[in-house]
Amino acid sequence: LGCRFLWFPPEQHPIVCQLGGSNPDTLAQAVARIVPYGYDEINLNCGCPSDRVAGAGCFGATLMLQPDLVAQCCAAMAAASGGIPISVKCRLGVDDVDSYEALCKFVSTVASGSPVRHFILHARKCFLKGLSPAENRDVPPLRHEWVYALKQ
Repeated sequence: LGCRFLWFPPEQHPIVCQLGGSNPDTLAQAVARIVPYGYDEINLNCGCPSDRVAGAGCFGATLMLQPDLVAQCCAAMAAASGGIPISVKCRLGVDDVDSYEALCKFVSTVASGSPVRHFILHARKCFLKGLSPAENRDVPPLRHEWVYALKQ
């Protein structure tokens, strides 16, 4: 097993391992390899707009457009996690799919199809084309009120 990239010193707890991908079986296999390292949580990245990530197929922020697939991925990850919680990092929306209703549907679909209850929200949408990752951190407007409303 021994992967030097997964090892961390005990004083770094609590610590989360973030994965990217869209194949439930492959993600479950990755989680099974991560479990022995003792991470406190395993996170599925559904928020990265980088061309190297989101542009590489169904990965990163692109996954927000397929909430049923995200639920399947998270369910498979949870089944392999030995009880380590699974979480999802996402944006408020992607491209033209950026309404509060669409965000609620994404969260509801993932939560009802998997044991995920912890969502880490970047409080702005992203554009998969036309903005760099750095611009996606600054250009789309922040919508803190959506995060607050969803929390309620």
